[in-house]
Amino acid sequence: MQPLISDALKESLVAQLASEKQNANIYLSIASFLNGKGLSHLADKFLNQHAEETEHSLIIYKLLSDLSVVFNVPEINEFQVLFTNPLSLAELYLAREFETTTSLGEIKNLAMEDENHVVEERMRDMIKLQQNEYEEATSLYDTFELLNEWWQVALYDVSLGK
Repeated sequence: MQPLISDALKESLVAQLASEKQNANIYLSIASFLNGKGLSHLADKFLNQHAEETEHSLIIYKLLSDLSVVFNVPEINEFQVLFTNPLSLAELYLAREFETTTSLGEIKNLAMEDENHVVEERMRDMIKLQQNEYEEATSLYDTFELLNEWWQVALYDVSLGK
């Protein structure tokens, strides 16, 4: 029987699964950082992002499982939180979401080349989810671009609790 997925597509999906898990770890680290600064409402937003990224990794896991792919999850690197100002946090968030969308598009294109319509459609679904991720990341970036100091972010965080 012919495999349901090419080796290149399998490797791309496994790498994307690891990237989603890495995003989840980064967002959990950001939540911890924000909680440590007393910014509990913003921390909750990143805790929700952690859950979403974990869900995305499970979508890819299920897709691979449905295609009878056996794989090992690559090691996920530790993330060090080193934000010098609020904008550096927002820049990282926006960059991760941009990288994720780009990667999902590349996998979709590879699936199209392989004529693997199942993977292609799942990647289209995941790319649609990225629209909300972009909105959240760009909104935070725009807000933090105006707020140069952590004390200003603290006032913003208080307003989120209302």
